[in-house]
Amino acid sequence: MIKLIPISRMYDIVKEQYYSCLDEVYREDNQFEGTYCKKSEQKLQDITGRKHALLVTSGTAGIMSMLLAQQVKPGDEVICINYSCPATVMPIKVLGANPVFVDIDRHGQMDLSNIKSKITDRTTAILTTGLYGDTFDYDAIKDLGVPILNDSAQSVFNKYKGQENTKLGRMSILSFSTNKNIPVFGTYGAVFTDDDQLAKELYVIRRNGYLNRDVGTAINHIGFNAQPHADKSAQLYCSLQHADAFQKRRAEIADYYNKELTKLDICVRPSPDYSKSNNHKYTILVKDKLAFRDRMQDKGVETQLHYTYNFANTPVFGYNAGGDFTYTDLYVKQALSIPASPWHTDAEIEMVVSAIRESATNGDRDVQI
Repeated sequence: MIKLIPISRMYDIVKEQYYSCLDEVYREDNQFEGTYCKKSEQKLQDITGRKHALLVTSGTAGIMSMLLAQQVKPGDEVICINYSCPATVMPIKVLGANPVFVDIDRHGQMDLSNIKSKITDRTTAILTTGLYGDTFDYDAIKDLGVPILNDSAQSVFNKYKGQENTKLGRMSILSFSTNKNIPVFGTYGAVFTDDDQLAKELYVIRRNGYLNRDVGTAINHIGFNAQPHADKSAQLYCSLQHADAFQKRRAEIADYYNKELTKLDICVRPSPDYSKSNNHKYTILVKDKLAFRDRMQDKGVETQLHYTYNFANTPVFGYNAGGDFTYTDLYVKQALSIPASPWHTDAEIEMVVSAIRESATNGDRDVQI
């Protein structure tokens, strides 16, 4: 079976350095915010161009931190994407605020063409999300007077009109996990800003709202436990050393797929003109992705459904359910991600193309977007 993400191969690449780092970590007697936390944060500042980078325990924790720093409160409205990983919208609901959903466009990115109609006197922020390795159209919303919080969990190394994606917005976040462009085992995250005061607040937020245990009643911010663990920071540090090589391999695989799948008349998710993809996922559109997934599974290839959610029609989110979400509905039915990690071999990628050739029906080849 060709796995979507062969995690063990990543381990083979980082293990020698990681074990060396762990020996240093456990001799340092500092389980939080240690040497490799600081080294990783500095490297992330270099990559993103941000003045401040603060590690947190997950990308979801990063979103929660942004919302808390923005002082989002119950009853506020946060404009967000209707189609993504549920972690995008969950923190909004946890804080008692209301998500105001916008559809995606044909590229699988936030459709911001009608964004002004979504803004009310209760709008506290626009939580933007880039999917599949691409991003939203920043220029379409930068002058609306509404704070932009950038859920760039999937978008590191993506370029918006030549600019690093994670640099966009008042604050931004990254997610690190096995399927991300900077991978770790399990999950980890970071939140970014160029604002000195916001950085101080984010630092306190990730520490349960206080600086240390000796502050008495001087707890002046709501926070939660998102402190970066020293051993996980070491893991991230090791992964960062290979980030350029991982990106190069992702691009090679995407170029091969682009060439070969065009020959098969398979619809590949397009990138918008303003965005240079980081190739986080390689996603095709087929007539019925559930049936196509099963046929690929029978041929020894694991694929993944990205995604199966229409948030506006999900009762648990319940605020402004319903509405016209044309491209969400299309992607829910048709968007399927195929193996494209840096750890796949040329032979495996060729086998994926062969499996697609054998699995595709005439209906799959007729799909257009």
